Amino acid sequence: MSRRVGRNAYTGLFNDVVLLAARVVVGGIFVAHGWQKYEQGFAGTEQFLGGLGVPQPGIAAQVATYVELVGGALLVLGLFAPIAGVVLAGQMAGAIWYAHRTTEVFVDQGGWELPAALGVAALVLGLIAPGRITLDQILTWPFKARAAKRRAENDEAAEASAPPYVEETVTLKA
Repeated sequence: MSRRVGRNAYTGLFNDVVLLAARVVVGGIFVAHGWQKYEQGFAGTEQFLGGLGVPQPGIAAQVATYVELVGGALLVLGLFAPIAGVVLAGQMAGAIWYAHRTTEVFVDQGGWELPAALGVAALVLGLIAPGRITLDQILTWPFKARAAKRRAENDEAAEASAPPYVEETVTLKA
């Protein structure tokens, strides 16, 4: 017979720590790639993107650099994680389309596996599960606590003003 284990304080904390680690790793990879583009300069990135057929490579070079730098940092911090996740996933979709769509799957052959994995991970971490260890949670905690207190007070007031519960018994004769 199997025993079903429910969510408790330890599994919740464990999940949050794992999600934090995932955000740090995935966001850190984005920051590293953005920093690499920044270090080589916009001209080098523009030349590379132009060779791939990206429209407006000058603008695309700056957008790609800052999306990866800022978006990766926001994902690490858990600040505006849903927005960062969607934008980073879009960035990776563009990378797959322009740089990797005609290649093999594997990254050592110029394949699309790394941008696909990073894009999906950013999307999941941003939209589905950023965890509770985020700056968004820390910054909004006082407002959530105040709203919960207000809801509890409203529930108490509604319960006090509700008519008393009356139980009726009905007997049916055959």
